[in-house]
Amino acid sequence: MLTVITTVLAVTTAAPCSGTTTLQVNACFEARLKDSEVILNRYFQAALRRARKESDAATAAKQLINAERSWLAYRDAECGSVFDYWRGGTIRATMELDCRIRLTRLRTYTIWRDWLTYADSTPPLLPRPDVEAVMSEG
Repeated sequence: MLTVITTVLAVTTAAPCSGTTTLQVNACFEARLKDSEVILNRYFQAALRRARKESDAATAAKQLINAERSWLAYRDAECGSVFDYWRGGTIRATMELDCRIRLTRLRTYTIWRDWLTYADSTPPLLPRPDVEAVMSEG
């Protein structure tokens, strides 16, 4: 399982979920998803604060909220289709959870890149999520 340090350091590489049953592996993936969602929410809230503070609050913040809603709908549809694709086996829930984790971590990176960094040498508002680790995890 990921530790509280993960929340502070953003997205990190974790050891593979192990277990002797599908339920044990899925419990590990569910915990990772929850941790990833906590981190995403932290980055999203920081982006929302910045949008309200530094731009036309009525526009940028509203658009960010709408984008997040659309992204959630996309994630649900994409990962639901993964679940359906693997419907013939017990691995379907694991594959869906893995999809949700990866897309959530990628969304965290996108929010960081688009909303929490600056065009000059000003340090970002939060640490850079490790998107390379997300792409190489198996």
